[in-house]
Amino acid sequence: MANSPTIGILAPHRSNACLRALHQLLECCGQRGMHARELGKSCADAEWPDIVVCLGGDGTILSAVEQAARHGSIIAGVNMGHLGFLSACGCEQVEELTEALATAAYRVEQRSMLQVTPSGLNPTTAEESHLALNEVALMRAQTGKMIDVDVELDGTLLNRYHADGVLVATPTGSTAYSLSAGGPLLWPTAKVMCLTPICPHSLTNRSVVLPEDVEITLHPRERRGRVGESLIYSTDGQATHTIPLNAALTIRKAPVNLHLLFLPGSDYATRLRAKLGW
Repeated sequence: MANSPTIGILAPHRSNACLRALHQLLECCGQRGMHARELGKSCADAEWPDIVVCLGGDGTILSAVEQAARHGSIIAGVNMGHLGFLSACGCEQVEELTEALATAAYRVEQRSMLQVTPSGLNPTTAEESHLALNEVALMRAQTGKMIDVDVELDGTLLNRYHADGVLVATPTGSTAYSLSAGGPLLWPTAKVMCLTPICPHSLTNRSVVLPEDVEITLHPRERRGRVGESLIYSTDGQATHTIPLNAALTIRKAPVNLHLLFLPGSDYATRLRAKLGW
C-alpha cells in the first residue's frame, strides 16, 4: 500500500451525527494530506480505495465486505449504531482514527469469509457465487413453515434437519445470527466454521463446529407434498436469493479474506466484555 492511502467513506445513513462524522473525516484526512472521498451507496465504484471507512453499525460494514474483499481493500468501521463488533472505533474517535490512517498506526486482522454457490437452478439462471463475512442462512420463503434440509460434509451425509432453517457461520459471525440461534462463541481468528440449525424440531440437533476446509452442501427436500415451494438463502442478512427444492447450496471457505482494521490497544477479549455486558 502507498504511504498515503486513498480513503473512501461509506455513509449511507444521513443522520446529523453521521453527516458530522463524514465532514470531520474529510477535513481531517485533507489536513493530513490523504485523498478522501465519499463512496456511492451501491459501493460499486470501478476504482476502489485502499481503505473504506464505514460510518454506521455492523450492517453498514457488512454491506461493503464483499466488494472490499474482492478488491483487497481494508475496512475501518466507525460505530454509529448499537453493538459494533466489527468497528474500529466510535464516532468520538474520528480524529484518532485519521491520525492512525495517516501514520499506519493500526492493526489489520484477516477475517475468513464464506463462498456460497447454488446449483441445480433453472438453466436460464446464472449460478453466481456470493461471499459472506458472518453467515449463510437457508430458510423457507413462507414464514411460520419448517423445512427439511439434508446436510452433507465433503459428500457424506451428516443429518437431515427438520427446522426453521440452517445457517453456516464464520468465527466472525459467531456473535451475530448464529449466537441468537444458540451457536457457540468462536474466536475470530479460529480456523473453523459453525453449522447451526435454526429452531430444530429435535432436541438432539445442536451446533457443530467444523474445520474451515470442509465443503458443506445443503439439499432442501420436499416435505408433506409441498411441491413447487421455494426457499430463500441470505448472505449476512444483506442479500436474499430464492432457491427451489430440487437445487442445492455449496458452502466453502472463500478464496479471499476481509482485511479488518482496528486501532492500537484493541483486543477481542475486551470487546466481548464491553459488547456482551460481561
